[in-house]
Amino acid sequence: MPAPCLWVRSVLVAYLDGELKPSTAEAVRRHLETCEACRAYARQLREMWRLLDDAPSASVRDGFTERMMARIVEEKELSVFVASLQPRLRRRRVAASVLGMAAGLVLGFAVYGWTGLLEKPASPVEYQVSQNVSFLEDVDLLDEIAVIQAIDRLNEGADELADANGA
Repeated sequence: MPAPCLWVRSVLVAYLDGELKPSTAEAVRRHLETCEACRAYARQLREMWRLLDDAPSASVRDGFTERMMARIVEEKELSVFVASLQPRLRRRRVAASVLGMAAGLVLGFAVYGWTGLLEKPASPVEYQVSQNVSFLEDVDLLDEIAVIQAIDRLNEGADELADANGA
């Protein structure tokens, strides 16, 4: 449906009731002159209103209007209440997602730790090496210390040579 038709149909009831300002009413009238579909829609609305006006008023029970108005108020209050819950529901969903991910991580780490970090050694040599990893790390550290001491000795020798040449 074209945009002008959508607009006209959205204001057509007010137009037929004479509630539009003159410039808007004129725009609707001009559109109805050129658009058969909107003209037919306006005729349907007029016919429906005529039938409702001609219907006997006895068919409506006493208190109908009051009950309908009360229901409209209740539904509006309910929609306001539901709208106020939306941010809370969104926060709960986010919190549940974060907690679910945290629980999954904890479970994953627990399963990983339970199954063991290393495979069982296939040979006695691998077993001995895995038992002495800390010793091997200490040996690595000792090598680094030896290199540092050698550099220090070289630097001391260079300093003594510079002192001897400068004196």
